[in-house]
Amino acid sequence: MKKYTIYTENKNLDKIENILNKSIIIEGYTIINTQGYWQGLKENALKIEILLEPCDKFNYTNIIKTICKRIKRVNKQEAVLFTVEKIEASLI
Repeated sequence: MKKYTIYTENKNLDKIENILNKSIIIEGYTIINTQGYWQGLKENALKIEILLEPCDKFNYTNIIKTICKRIKRVNKQEAVLFTVEKIEASLI
């Protein structure tokens, strides 16, 4: 399983949720309110975590990049960061 984490400014939350909810690959996600720093300036930020099982049908990284580009455009940001980690996870 992989965990994709998107870091963005905390604004336009309803539009960000709409972008995430329209994705064909995302069944669920977690949004965490946090504070971040960009170029030495503090800002209210969002950390969005998405867990996905590997699948031959989709290129998840490209889909997440597209989501990041949409969030970047909606928030009028210079950049949106995303990370990818291999993890072990189980639903119990």
